[in-house]
Amino acid sequence: MDFDAILTLSQQGKMFANPRRIALLKAIADTGSISQGAKQAGLSYKAAYDAVKEMNKQSESPLIESEKGGKGGGGASLTNHGQRLVQMYELLEQIQSMGLEALNDDSVPLHSLLGVMSKLSLQTSARNQLFGTIKRIENHALHDLISVELQSGAHLTATITHGSTVRLNLHPGKDVVALIKGPAIDIQLPASPLLALSKSEQPNAAPDQNWLKGKVKAIDTDDSSVEVTLTLNQDDEICALIDKGSEDVSTLSIGDDAYAVFPSAQVILATLS
Repeated sequence: MDFDAILTLSQQGKMFANPRRIALLKAIADTGSISQGAKQAGLSYKAAYDAVKEMNKQSESPLIESEKGGKGGGGASLTNHGQRLVQMYELLEQIQSMGLEALNDDSVPLHSLLGVMSKLSLQTSARNQLFGTIKRIENHALHDLISVELQSGAHLTATITHGSTVRLNLHPGKDVVALIKGPAIDIQLPASPLLALSKSEQPNAAPDQNWLKGKVKAIDTDDSSVEVTLTLNQDDEICALIDKGSEDVSTLSIGDDAYAVFPSAQVILATLS
C-alpha cells in the first residue's frame, strides 16, 4: 500500500506548523524577506505575514526576526530557534517516510525505531549490521558477554566492557544492532575438521566464538580475496571477506550450507538511548 502523510505540528489543539508554513520559513531564510519568501512559497504577503505573526506568538522564542523597511528595504531572517524548528521538522519527515516505507517490507521490524533505521537508513563502514534483541547478559569483572537473538532466530555473542554495558543501558529485551566487519569473519563448511572435534572441544561451544549457520547466497572474487554472503533466513544475511587461498572457500558453491565464524570481541553493539 502506498500512503501519503502530511506532518502537522499542533500546540494545545491549535495548528502551529505544516508543510506550507515550513516552506515559508525556508523561503524567508533563502530570500531574507517575508514578501519575497511569500512569493517563493506561493503565498500572498498577508497570508505569510499572518503566519509569521501567529508562529512567533505561539512559540516560546521568536522564529523570525524582521527589520522595518528603510532606504535599503526591510529584511527578515530565521532565528536559531527557527532554524532548529525547520531542522526538526525535516527530521520528523524522514522518520515518517521510513515508517511508511517499512510497511511494505516484511523484513523490517515495525516495533522498533532502531530496527527500521538499521534496515532502511543506518550506514556504517562495517559490512554486516544485524538487528536483534538482548536475551542474556553474563557479567564478569571487566567485561560482559551479551547474548543477542537475531530476527532469524539465531544467536550471537558480543564481548564488551562492563562500562559499555552500563553506558548503553543494556539489559535483556533491549533492541540492538550488531556490527561486524567482513574481514573478521571466517567461513567453515559442515565437513570442516574443526567441526569433527569432540563436542567438548568444538569451537562453537566456546562463549568467545560465534558460529552462525546459513546457506551460501553469493561468491565474489578478486585477485586476492573472496567475498562470501550467507543467508541466515529471509531477514538476515552475513558477509565474510577472506583470503582467496582458504581451503574451504575453494570448494564453496551457491546453495551450500556453511558457518560464519567470528570472535565475540569483533562484535560492536549499537543502540538508541
